[in-house]
Amino acid sequence: MLIKFYCCLLGLFSLMGLYAQQPPNIVVFIADDAGMEYGCYGDTAAHTPNIDALASQGVRFTKAFLTAPQCSPSRTSMLSGQFAHTIGTEDLHTGIDSTTVLVPDYLKEAGYFSGLMLKGHIGKYGMAQFDWYDEGFWPDWVRDNTWHDKALGNFNTFLDKAGDRPFFLWVGFVDPHRPYRIEDGQGGRAPAVNEPGQVSVPPYLVDSPKTREDLADYYNEISRMDGQIGDMMKALESRGLRENTIVLYLSDNGMPFPRSKGTLYDSGLQTPMIWSWPGHFPEGATYEGLSSTIDLAPTLLDYAGLERPEQMYGQSLRPVLEKPNAGGRKYVFGERNWHGADEHMRSIRTDSFLLILNSYIALPHGTPTDLSASPSWFALREAAQLTPAQEWLFKAPRVKVEFYDVINDPFQINNLSGKEAYLEQAKVLSKELVEWMKATGDHPPHERRRNDVVDRVSGFPVQGDRAFFEGYWYEKD
Repeated sequence: MLIKFYCCLLGLFSLMGLYAQQPPNIVVFIADDAGMEYGCYGDTAAHTPNIDALASQGVRFTKAFLTAPQCSPSRTSMLSGQFAHTIGTEDLHTGIDSTTVLVPDYLKEAGYFSGLMLKGHIGKYGMAQFDWYDEGFWPDWVRDNTWHDKALGNFNTFLDKAGDRPFFLWVGFVDPHRPYRIEDGQGGRAPAVNEPGQVSVPPYLVDSPKTREDLADYYNEISRMDGQIGDMMKALESRGLRENTIVLYLSDNGMPFPRSKGTLYDSGLQTPMIWSWPGHFPEGATYEGLSSTIDLAPTLLDYAGLERPEQMYGQSLRPVLEKPNAGGRKYVFGERNWHGADEHMRSIRTDSFLLILNSYIALPHGTPTDLSASPSWFALREAAQLTPAQEWLFKAPRVKVEFYDVINDPFQINNLSGKEAYLEQAKVLSKELVEWMKATGDHPPHERRRNDVVDRVSGFPVQGDRAFFEGYWYEKD
């Protein structure tokens, strides 16, 4: 009898050990075209109580940067742990090929059940690596009033399907991507909780009623997404899953406004990044080291108990998540390629400086088509007079090299590349940038040229609407 008792006790301890070693669940909330407009990041006009609460429960990164200021290049880079030009996804709407492995496929080795909700934008081979996904990329119902209930319902459906297995869920919100849901009898407009008079207008936009209303709509979409995040967090808590779930919030590129999304300035590449895991990450902590989303995939695999694959360029953020006073990266790198207009731009940033290398200097900067149809764009085009910061988008020729002091010039307005005092720093960063391009298999600008489908100055769509090009220029998700 005593032997049976000890055998049962040993079995119980074994089960407890297995339970203790169960890897954490992972939920990634990723916004679509959201900048740094949150209460927890110091924007007093923003109404983001749920994202702010997430920050108070975890670690808030203040210098996190993306590898690309565009949706699909950024997302494929995050999920692969490689740079977009390395895996051939540098142009917008280019999905991964059949050989590139993403995080969900690696996680199968650790027993994870994976899912993707709402926006994918990673191509059919990327979607196929998830065990489950909902109605996919921008379903029709995102524009009506049933969107919220269906998204929350699908969130719960995924949790039901995961059962007792550890899970990885990528929630790709469609807010605050344009076009904004304007009240037209079909419903779906974001709640008007942000007033035009309270929003923050960056110096490269015209401070006009038209721009402020546009920004208020953008803020409202972030607030709507914030409410959805709050409901999904409640669903985790009601199921008793919160304590063993890592939750990450970030964006795929900067806000959808001229000189933000699609640029290599901080307004295009900086992302909010908030990690929360009760009892494992410190609460209310701030990490001020330089970091890159190239480290996202290695971090997720690390917490799943998996080794970093050799082809991944990043390193796990585990040391700084658990001790946020640790040092950060010396450099972060970025790239911009085709997005309505063709570009070949590369950047390197430190804690103090940003250097951008432009290839197509004879042309004005290429602005994505959704931005060049915005009220903020027309406010720029119709203004009687523009400041140097505001007219920059329309200037040509451009300089080959841009160099900025990001501490004293946070909006990167004053180009210092022609100043003798900064020559040596610029040379060092230029050399490091070229070495990175070589090491990551980058291509010269003449190898992958694509036609512009938007006039760079007027914003006019040159050759028809987007649907015309979906079958010709790129593969639709």
